[in-house]
Amino acid sequence: MNILNERSPSGRRTITYSGLGACLAAVLTLAACGGGDSSSSSSGTSSSSSSSSSSSSSSSSSSSSSSSSSTSSSCTDSGDNGAYVTCLAQAFYNTLSTSQQSTVQLSLTETNATQYWTNLPVSSSNRKGVSLSDLSDTQYAAAELLINAALTSQGQTTMANLRTADQYLRTNGGGTSYGEDIYHISFLGTPSTSSAWILEFTGHHYTWFYAMDASNTPVSLTPNFVGVEPVSYTSSGSTLTPMASEHDAMKAILDSFSSSQLSAAKLSASVSDLVVGPQNDGNFPSTQSGIAVSALSSSQQDLVKAAIAAYAGDANGTGQYDAYVASSALASTYISWSNYSDLATRGSYMRIDGPRVWIEFSVQSGVIFSANHYHTVWRDKTYDYGGNFSF
Repeated sequence: MNILNERSPSGRRTITYSGLGACLAAVLTLAACGGGDSSSSSSGTSSSSSSSSSSSSSSSSSSSSSSSSSTSSSCTDSGDNGAYVTCLAQAFYNTLSTSQQSTVQLSLTETNATQYWTNLPVSSSNRKGVSLSDLSDTQYAAAELLINAALTSQGQTTMANLRTADQYLRTNGGGTSYGEDIYHISFLGTPSTSSAWILEFTGHHYTWFYAMDASNTPVSLTPNFVGVEPVSYTSSGSTLTPMASEHDAMKAILDSFSSSQLSAAKLSASVSDLVVGPQNDGNFPSTQSGIAVSALSSSQQDLVKAAIAAYAGDANGTGQYDAYVASSALASTYISWSNYSDLATRGSYMRIDGPRVWIEFSVQSGVIFSANHYHTVWRDKTYDYGGNFSF
């Protein structure tokens, strides 16, 4: 996969991907990096940075870290995504200065995993790792290749859309705490083919943890926070709705319900925001509520699968979607909602609650704009953070 760094007239950095299976031509310090996953495409892999000045601070320091180990790196996607992502992580690490390396590399502890991500704007107190905005062009290209490798083409599109929405916030009243490059990368544990580690990518309205087990097998992309403000906006003459797929898939389930099914699915208590959001790890209800998926028609069950796929389909190689939609898992999955079922009115809330899968969708009031915005989260009751911690 070729990556080309370009400068737009506004000074924003643009990464363009092309040529699956080709070398990473523009990243001169990384030799023979192979193409992306066979399910990946260039549809969601273009993204750009907030400013040209944001990368200059580390450009000089990065050159000193380009050792022979980085120039001899060969990261080939041969169908083993764990090995591929680990190789790309090591290659990215080798582009960094010594101080950046110490910043990106964290211990695999519960505190590091759970306490430094949130839906709030990014600050030094609520995020760890290195920021995309502080990377040189070479480092930035290596980072983009790494984070995109953890995602399918669907996931790459999700990421690109949400980062672009954060850039819109930045330039329309949000300020410098927002932006498509105000996102941090960190390694929880050392990237290795023989020990567990996690690649974390976190920013304002988008966070995920791509976890490897000790055999270097990807096991989860969760927790995965997906939110957006504004819900819809116009840019360069086009109307963009970054979370249309997730919203429409969830809403289609409720829209398919009869009045009696809606009544059965309604929660007795009002839910004002995400139940298992940031810093609420393990806060799952002890008893499932709502209507059982097993009580739904086959066409309605297909809608449930589609809604699960809108989230779990973003993960590259973790096997989570297949586990969630297996017959035995669906038989123990429930759908519920609270306050409003239109997923448009402020206070609307819906969730999918299975043996492992947990997806919440909450409509919140606006922060930068007056219109409502979305908070959603995808959790895995067994494999959040790779299953390394008990909550």
